[in-house]
Amino acid sequence: MFARGGVAMSFENSLQPHLAEVLKNAVQRNRLAHAYIFYGPKNTGKREMALELAKAANCERNEADACDRCPSCIQIAQGNHPEVMKILPEGNVIKIAQLRQLQSRFRYSAPEGVIRFAIIEEAEKMRDEAANSLLKFLEEPQSAMVVILITEHLSDVIPTIKSRCQLVRFSEIPPSAKKEQFLKKGIPEELAAVFAHLSGSLETDGEADAGGKIKHYESVVHQVKEWGTRILSGSPDALLTLSESWLLDEVKEERAWFLLDVLLLFYRDLLMVSLKGKTEIFRDSGIERLSMRHSTGKIMLAMDNVLIARRLLVRPQLNWQGIFEQMIVAVSEERLSMKNGWELIPLSKV
Repeated sequence: MFARGGVAMSFENSLQPHLAEVLKNAVQRNRLAHAYIFYGPKNTGKREMALELAKAANCERNEADACDRCPSCIQIAQGNHPEVMKILPEGNVIKIAQLRQLQSRFRYSAPEGVIRFAIIEEAEKMRDEAANSLLKFLEEPQSAMVVILITEHLSDVIPTIKSRCQLVRFSEIPPSAKKEQFLKKGIPEELAAVFAHLSGSLETDGEADAGGKIKHYESVVHQVKEWGTRILSGSPDALLTLSESWLLDEVKEERAWFLLDVLLLFYRDLLMVSLKGKTEIFRDSGIERLSMRHSTGKIMLAMDNVLIARRLLVRPQLNWQGIFEQMIVAVSEERLSMKNGWELIPLSKV
């Protein structure tokens, strides 16, 4: 068990305040476990909580939470603290070589007063041999150390690993709370609202070019709104958009899902204007004029077709372009692109 004493700082900004309080108390009362599994849906603050815990346990102000100003807190936040190591899958697996690298790095005792942290993301992708290596490491630590495994799929984590870890469940977060967190990070309001409603994850924090990325996403969101307007209006340009560089760049970066998610949010806001006279995400006046030009039935049909495309997008045997084309044509013809929304597009038509 490990010690500290004090007041709340960084934990106060957590998306999971009840969990933050439990972990803060564990730091304060010298009762941190040696191993945790943080599990739950995407975008619920698991990774952020792991880093906050590492900062709180090693903050040089010796309090129950991170000051975010001392060298230790700054190093952990920037990802270059020598006693805090993060492991991500290589390809689609966490390999034994990565665990051996962890053991080699933490082979000798840590400096006095330092608690080492190993944060393993997508822990369900750990191979058996890697898991066995981790088990041995957990049972024979060289010095004070906390291992945090992060996963969205607890049932896929090897049982022998689960049995040696304290499970910490992260609940789904309401979009309003997510939006507030994005606003605190300086993300513009409309983009913060979009990010808060995404079903996938986009990295914008802690990167050298965070400002550039924000401008990029703002531009893409604007382009998707223009594209969505063309699709709903039946314009031939909607199909031509599939060859535009901004869209091809997103597909190349494996963010086709992002385009469809933003498109769905755009249509949902159009529907809200029709039904309730207000929007939730997009604030520009053009959305109200566009909503008046289309029936609620057509907007709902467009949303159904986007949802069908979103589901089909995860099928590796299907071509993204064929999926997008079918969605656009179906909206233009005011029909569902598939009878039940789940059938595969015949490969001959892709």
